[in-house]
Amino acid sequence: MIQSNILLRYPFLRTFFNLRTNIAALSFISCSIPLFLMGHVTMGIAFSLGSISCGFADTSSVTKYRILDFTIALPLFFLISLGIEIVFPHSLLFIGSLAVVSFALFMLAVLTPRLGAIGFAAILLAIYAMLLHLDGRQIWLIPLWLTGGAIWYILWQTLAIIFLPNQESKDILSDLYQALSKKLIIHDQGFIFATDKNQLFIQSAQLRSQIATLSHTLEYRIHQQFSCGEDSAKLQDIYRFLKIAERINEQTRLMYFTSTPLLKQHCPQWLEHIHHANQKISQYLAQVSVNNVHHLALPSIDFDALRRYQAPKEAQQEIIAAQAFINKLDIIYLSLCELKNQSNTLTNPTITKPILLTWKWREIASKLTSQMTLKSSYFRHALRGALSLTTGLIVVRLLDLDFGFWTLMTSLLILRPNLSMTWTRLLQRLTGTICGLIVVGGLLHFQVATSILPFMFCIAAVLFFHTSARHYGFAVFFVTLFVFAGFSLNGQGDNIMLPRLDNTVLGVIIPLVFVFILTPGWQKKSFPTQLNTTINGYINYLKSLQLYLANKQEPQLSIVQSHFQDCVVNDTNLFDHWMGYLGEPHRKSQTSSHILLCSRSSNIILRILTQLNENKQTLPLNPSVSSNLDHAITSLTLLQQKLQQSPHHADLFEHISKQEQVIYQSFTYIENEIYQLNNTELLALLSQEVRSFLITMDQH
Repeated sequence: MIQSNILLRYPFLRTFFNLRTNIAALSFISCSIPLFLMGHVTMGIAFSLGSISCGFADTSSVTKYRILDFTIALPLFFLISLGIEIVFPHSLLFIGSLAVVSFALFMLAVLTPRLGAIGFAAILLAIYAMLLHLDGRQIWLIPLWLTGGAIWYILWQTLAIIFLPNQESKDILSDLYQALSKKLIIHDQGFIFATDKNQLFIQSAQLRSQIATLSHTLEYRIHQQFSCGEDSAKLQDIYRFLKIAERINEQTRLMYFTSTPLLKQHCPQWLEHIHHANQKISQYLAQVSVNNVHHLALPSIDFDALRRYQAPKEAQQEIIAAQAFINKLDIIYLSLCELKNQSNTLTNPTITKPILLTWKWREIASKLTSQMTLKSSYFRHALRGALSLTTGLIVVRLLDLDFGFWTLMTSLLILRPNLSMTWTRLLQRLTGTICGLIVVGGLLHFQVATSILPFMFCIAAVLFFHTSARHYGFAVFFVTLFVFAGFSLNGQGDNIMLPRLDNTVLGVIIPLVFVFILTPGWQKKSFPTQLNTTINGYINYLKSLQLYLANKQEPQLSIVQSHFQDCVVNDTNLFDHWMGYLGEPHRKSQTSSHILLCSRSSNIILRILTQLNENKQTLPLNPSVSSNLDHAITSLTLLQQKLQQSPHHADLFEHISKQEQVIYQSFTYIENEIYQLNNTELLALLSQEVRSFLITMDQH
């Protein structure tokens, strides 16, 4: 309970309880520090770098697949690093082999994501081998040390699998409930504070995106484990917690509420009570885990008393909205009550087939050759990566740069599938490196004692592992510190500052050039395509709902739910395009506001569909509902056709610019009225919303 309270007060500390991250950090430290203390600094660095590489290759959630991945990674690591040692003295052979091998390793992602991770880790290990190369040393020594570090990592992970089964899934589940807690708090802000609706939408959408990522990651892990026979009561319990979390998330989508000055004037005490009820549930959510839920006391909330509040007649409209918020809060509370139930009958989740690599060479060759085109994102990324690394190697060899292979490592780590992601990583890399070098300069100035360096190495390494997945800029800062500590122990600490900065700058420029040249993937240009996909998802959902209402058969119900989940994913992707656009250089504020406007409009439609989806089993297919469904489907289909007729981003944003005020007025009205509309009125409103968009486009 003490740990839960600390995590509630300082939620960022939860990242320090992630099992795989802690095991990776422990492996890194335990294989380097003893060797440092024995005077084998280079060997200690090699072991620690091999451990890092194996961590990047370790992505599976299923034990037998992790064993298979390790079986593939270890010989590959040894052969790749041995190849580097062999070709290192021969520049032309070195450059040519790096181009071919790095491209092939990048393309492994075509076969399975796990092989893609192993390929990336092998390239990283190859760069580490370049950094550690020393003329005159036996060629098998560095490969042996690097592979030894990977084996050490595997030993620690094996112990974790044996003694802490499913701990990673529990960690993800805890993160998911933490994110739900934050989202519930965001929706509650309108009761007490004055809020900007655009800002409220952005904060909520960011959490929606985080929740979707955590939920999909956990569901994929669990399904893979079930499909491979790794079933257990504890795993079933984790799956039950996941389903309840998804239900709570769906309810939060309908909880937008901003109290008016009139309501605050007449009912301040009532709003305060609702606010406190929400806070209690949020605090409980933040503490939930599979292990402690039976020891957590549910907060005591009298929902009947909240509903019985007598409000003056002039505030009746606002009261309806607040009552709807209370009802949703009550549903969430009842869902939390279910967490404590221990059902004797295990759930039966839909089993998805695991992503397996076929060893039929014709199929592998066919899969690879089908992607050998610039239309393939895999091919573009592999080509950019190979060109970036090869160009970096040529520059390093021509200029004979000190520690020049940092250029290649920087290029590898910042390169991402599109310009937006690469540009963001570039800025974070530069910022982290510069801040780290400022601290290094201070340490050099004050001549930090050698006895302190191992401790600095350990602390910086642990913080690097805990920030690398979430805050890349901080991770770069910490990696700069432990690189300094490691090289200082090797007697080279004074020589790393300028080379580190020079190679970082060079390493970020090279991949950026190739991303610009090879289809940068501008978010503004791809947004209309995603908008079209989102609208198509809404159409598919309404059509499946129509079929279900016609016969009310159970198999059709699962199809409806599947289409609804697609709608949720598409809406999240639409917002992610806006986030991606913010990460691009030379963005325009007007275009940004238009993309955000479309995202908000889509979310309004999704909220209407969420309300319908919640009532689908009691919704009758009477003539009124049938007619409104037909009109909504027709309107969305016409809108989709309009978008397909003018697929260029400039046309879309011009349309939006001319109807910006109309859209704002429309969804502001829906936000205010959605709570008091029945299903028939919601369908009519959906059709009306889309038609107003169409009319404006026709006028244009």
